[in-house]
Amino acid sequence: MKKEKIFWGLFFILGAIFILCSRLGYLKDISVFSLLLTIFFAAMLIKSLLHLEYTGILFSIAFICIIYARPLGITAITPWPVLGAALLGSIGCHMLFPSRHRRWKEWHSDEPFESVIDEDDGTSVYHRTSFGSTVKYVNSDDFKYARLDASFGAIKAYFDNAQVRGGKAEINLDVSFAGVELYIPKHWTVINNVSAFAGAVDEKNRSQSDGTVNVHLTGGINFGGVTVIYV
Repeated sequence: MKKEKIFWGLFFILGAIFILCSRLGYLKDISVFSLLLTIFFAAMLIKSLLHLEYTGILFSIAFICIIYARPLGITAITPWPVLGAALLGSIGCHMLFPSRHRRWKEWHSDEPFESVIDEDDGTSVYHRTSFGSTVKYVNSDDFKYARLDASFGAIKAYFDNAQVRGGKAEINLDVSFAGVELYIPKHWTVINNVSAFAGAVDEKNRSQSDGTVNVHLTGGINFGGVTVIYV
């Protein structure tokens, strides 16, 4: 919550600065549309920096470079070279720094085919895949936290056999150029707090929440998608 306040605070401050500069004539060669795009990508850059999301950082910089290619004299590397560099840089960062949280047992798949893991879990679960497709069955009688990292791949995570004794749980997501499907019991209440850059969280089927279990979705999505499927 504190980071979100910082993000929005800086967003409005940047907007105010750009408006004043444009009225004073300092940005006379820049269109209003370019200014709006600049504010948007600058805000996304700040937000990505706060969450250390490599894809958001690199692509925000790339789009700002495209907007100001002529004033900066970098038209030779825009738009496709700088976008390609951002893509390759994102892949490299995710391969070198796959996760910022390694407090739990990890299973990592680099296989180009689908693998299935079915095991008993404790209160905390960690699962990661890159350049592959995996299925995770969360079988916990006291589920509290799950961390799912997916980059250039896909994860299907089934929580229908998990029990939440305390009534609250969290599923933290780090999704980049990937897709994640979450199979959630219908009676759970899913609260979406995920930040997204060129991505979104969708829901399928109808929730029949009874208010006994609240599950918070946190983390970030960059050029990917998360689907919550109620079962």
